[in-house]
Amino acid sequence: MKEFHIISSGVSILTNAQRAGILPQGKKVADEDYWEMLLRNPSEINKLKEFVKLDPYKNSAELNTFLRVVKDKNPEEIEVYLFGTKTSSNELCRRVIEAYLKELGFKLYTPIEVSGYFWEAKFDEKYAIDEFKRGISELLDRLIYLAKRKKEEGYKVYFNPTGGLKAHVITTALAAYLVDADVYYMNEEFNTVVFMPPLFYIPKGREVEILQSLFTNKYLSGKEAEKLYSDASNEIERLLTYGLVSIERDELGTIYRIKLTEKGKFLYAKLKD
Repeated sequence: MKEFHIISSGVSILTNAQRAGILPQGKKVADEDYWEMLLRNPSEINKLKEFVKLDPYKNSAELNTFLRVVKDKNPEEIEVYLFGTKTSSNELCRRVIEAYLKELGFKLYTPIEVSGYFWEAKFDEKYAIDEFKRGISELLDRLIYLAKRKKEEGYKVYFNPTGGLKAHVITTALAAYLVDADVYYMNEEFNTVVFMPPLFYIPKGREVEILQSLFTNKYLSGKEAEKLYSDASNEIERLLTYGLVSIERDELGTIYRIKLTEKGKFLYAKLKD
């Protein structure tokens, strides 16, 4: 199956290059003029690409997660949507990652750029804040649209929110949960990639009826619980997967109680309203 990876990019390449002495340590992410100067210089981009190639797992947070997930897979079957902020520092990192991945044979899409605050703040801070908020909303819509379209085309869709500003990381993960896509993440101190559990789901059809019954009765036990599971095992298992109900069993494994979790109560109350 073809794969489509939506990756939020940050500036880990720059901070790692600074630690390694490849770039001056005194430069901050907000120093737009300096990063723009590097961005206009192909030799600087190539220098950073060569730095990444030395150890992509160590020198890029985005590649550290992505390359582990696609290890031993055919690059020709994998497409990447690498997005980031409208800042010179972020664009510089994206250019480097794109160049490296293209050399490996991956197909990359031209990404959307969202406000990263720093570029706009050079002119007007209030405008920068407004653009940042508007960009978050537009980003969510764009990612949902992309993921849904690719799923309809038969792709397995993944979201990688490891890099980027925290607001964009949150938005990326939220989009993934809304379209029921896999989310993988890796902290720099981790030794392996973590696939996040499903955290969001909107019940439908009979699932809503089950939630209503459990909300009204607080729980079902004994024969009633057994019958509910027997009649609607698929729906119960789905609600269980998303943490909306809990099942209690006796020492023989027989179900004796089904009830809503606090998350299930909260969600049903919202649906009911």
